Amino acid sequence: MKIHKALVVYNKPLYQLHVVEKKDPYFFKLLQKKHVSTKNWKTVYDKHQETMEGVLRTLSLLGITTDTLFRGDLKKVGSYDLVVTIGGDGTFLDVSHYLTDQLLLGVNAAPLESTGALCRARLDNFLSLMIDLITGKLKPRIVPRLQVKVGKKEIPYPALNEVLFAHQSPAGTSRYLISFGKKTEEHKSSGIWVSTSIGSTAAIRSAGGIPMAPTHQGMQYIVREIFPEPARSITLRNKILSANHRLIFYSKMRQGGVFIDGNHIMIPINYGDKVEISAKGKKLKAIL
Repeated sequence: MKIHKALVVYNKPLYQLHVVEKKDPYFFKLLQKKHVSTKNWKTVYDKHQETMEGVLRTLSLLGITTDTLFRGDLKKVGSYDLVVTIGGDGTFLDVSHYLTDQLLLGVNAAPLESTGALCRARLDNFLSLMIDLITGKLKPRIVPRLQVKVGKKEIPYPALNEVLFAHQSPAGTSRYLISFGKKTEEHKSSGIWVSTSIGSTAAIRSAGGIPMAPTHQGMQYIVREIFPEPARSITLRNKILSANHRLIFYSKMRQGGVFIDGNHIMIPINYGDKVEISAKGKKLKAIL
């Protein structure tokens, strides 16, 4: 594979944000007290800086023209052969929403604190992965993403991991109608997870979902903490669906929301709004 131009999108560890850049006295105090919540801050920051420098040095060594961008400044991604994320799964997912035909590779910059399930690379194997990619030994995967429509409008952020349809407040009851095939039911619950095969080992698994084969092109849904009502029959609780299926929700909440791959993207949903989720989102080209 020919790689002429790459974009590196990086996260900033908490130590960098609050201590190095903002010089926040509150966090200085926590660090001085050796508060348990800041125990690994400096170690994570040092490892992140080492990873950033190593990745940029490697790309330069390979003759690849490289631009860098902070994750918080990301608005769009231009014409690049490769996009490299430096951070964890959150950075990888955030960047994925902006990609069309570019290849995505994640580098886990803080293995001490980040699971990095989507990040194939680390500093110690980044060079070998890049050589395998350039020589064709390592092949990109084409993975499905979820498409979300609210009414007739398609949301321009295809979900790589999952979508959560729920009340905007974690303490609020999610009220909605769920429709699949010829069946429609009314539910009260904590919301509904809908995941891709890639996301089936993440949040939805914690809620009782089933890990799916990575090659599965469909999706899975599971209702969270459904409120049992004796007079109401509930059968649409969870199911693995094919690529041709779609789920439809009708909101009975004035403050509902659709959360895409975490909490950074939330689409407000009003009472009566129709939400349609399918596995028809534009596929992503990635190294996983």
